Amino acid sequence: MLLLNFYTNILVNFIIDHYHGDRRCLFIFTDDDLDYGGAVPAVRIKMTAGKIDYDLIFNYNGCQSVVVYVADPVEVFVEFEHQIRHHLERFNRRRFLIVPRTLDEDFDKRFFALKELNFVSDLLVVLPREEVFELKTHIYVGVSDNNQPVLLDRWFPENQSFASGSDLYPDKLTNQFGRALRMATFTYEPYSVIGESMEDHHGSELVSAVEFALKYNMTPVPVVNDKDYWGEIFPNWSGNGLLGNLAQDNADIGFSALYTWEICYHYLDLSKPLVRTGITCLVPAPKLAARWLTPLFSYSPQLWICVVIVFVAGIAVLSFILLCYNRNKTMTLKYPPQRKRTYPYFVRIAAKIIMKPVLQQSLAPQEIPVEVSSKLVMGLMLVLSLVLTSTYSSGLASIMTLPRYENAIDTVEDFAGSGLDWGATQDAWITSIQNAEEPTYVTIVSKFHPTPEEDLREFSKTGKWAFSIERLPFENYAIGDYIGEDVIGSFHLMQQDLYWEQCVIMLRKNSVLLPILDLFILKIFEAGLISQWQNKAVDLYMNAHVQRVVKYYQHHVQGHEVVKLKWSHVQGPFAILAIGYCASLVVFVLEVTMQREKIK
Repeated sequence: MLLLNFYTNILVNFIIDHYHGDRRCLFIFTDDDLDYGGAVPAVRIKMTAGKIDYDLIFNYNGCQSVVVYVADPVEVFVEFEHQIRHHLERFNRRRFLIVPRTLDEDFDKRFFALKELNFVSDLLVVLPREEVFELKTHIYVGVSDNNQPVLLDRWFPENQSFASGSDLYPDKLTNQFGRALRMATFTYEPYSVIGESMEDHHGSELVSAVEFALKYNMTPVPVVNDKDYWGEIFPNWSGNGLLGNLAQDNADIGFSALYTWEICYHYLDLSKPLVRTGITCLVPAPKLAARWLTPLFSYSPQLWICVVIVFVAGIAVLSFILLCYNRNKTMTLKYPPQRKRTYPYFVRIAAKIIMKPVLQQSLAPQEIPVEVSSKLVMGLMLVLSLVLTSTYSSGLASIMTLPRYENAIDTVEDFAGSGLDWGATQDAWITSIQNAEEPTYVTIVSKFHPTPEEDLREFSKTGKWAFSIERLPFENYAIGDYIGEDVIGSFHLMQQDLYWEQCVIMLRKNSVLLPILDLFILKIFEAGLISQWQNKAVDLYMNAHVQRVVKYYQHHVQGHEVVKLKWSHVQGPFAILAIGYCASLVVFVLEVTMQREKIK
């Protein structure tokens, strides 16, 4: 037994030095003394009564090599694979060296029957036999029987040599010889459009996954769940829909507009992003503002308030100055001082002096004050009147040219303040913002309703609902089929996104496919292939008319075409003129009546 341990230590040290020397560090699980003296830092985990100190493992040491040197490595291997799925630290590049400390004839059958081997590629098992050590691994590649053991080499302790000098950790990922790549997805344009054959598959993510499988000689096998769509994962690692298939190992990878959801990171691996998408809404189109209010649209309500305040202040200051000069008989005044003239009289005089330039009327010579302070106030007000009249004329010209709308929903704040209900087929649309604490997003989340597609179609005809869509690169949009050509004209696209996300492919947690998938995504993204596949899916499968209406809303809404000037465009100024005429007539009648009463 001592001689066996001695030779085992020699072989294990050789394997670590030659095949684990480039690793950051390694874990050594042992219930005995393994005499390792190599250069790679090691975290020794002493097995006591079959228990593992998990604080030593999940401490973000960066160890991706695992050496198991115990009497029965099966339990340790299974427990390690189980625990790495329940912790956040990732082991996507893990490499195992399994060494049973004692000879067990049934070890091959027990170990190579483990389902956990389906998710491990770099594996070496050292089996001590009579006068020789057998070095085995599992096939991993191929269409079937992936866990069958295969003999790599033999090591003879007498002369410490190998029979054939084979690579003890062969690359099993570059060419997987038709191994099935189970892809959890569902049809969702333009990300994934599932066809009858591999050539009929379209969509930015589905084609990316198929090309990934073909590059590494895998057989893409769609795992489709159209009923629950994205689905969800439950705390007991069960679930439904696409995410449930991944959590329960019914699929190797999953995609169809999956975002960087925090909740999924606890159960799955997330790849490099493929596409940036903005989540926004189609909202009821705003109505044209009343045309008779056109003269008021040149300024915003806040600016109108400022203008009124400034003119009221100017009238008050000028009237006060005139009153003071009137009472000071040493001053030269255009208005002879008379005791009977009170402050309201000078308010009327000041209002007339200040408002005439604003209304583009000239002042008579006798109306212009001669005092220095009065002239200063008048000068400032004249400059202000010049600026305001110029800007008002320019603003009115633009308002007369471009239509003005009321209750337009363009920003996140507009949407939250509108009180509109909005929805989609599943609450996956709000997963990224459902825990937001900002009052605006709390309101938006509370107004979201996951609704069946048939009901969404009916709601789209009411004009009282908003519908979530995705704003994709190259001005494409992912729009549900429930928004048809017959209703799209009554909707308008928000200018601002509610939020934006990165679309990723999700995999089984600690999947060994993640490193090569990330590299593949970066290459096809750099080449522009993802955008090409997305644009092709949009052209083939999405409603071109709906896309154009959303993209060029202003050009497609009825009544927005270029027309000749109509009465409706100028009814506001004429309404003001009519109101002025009526008011003048009423005042004239009152003045005549009051004058006759005085004569009597």
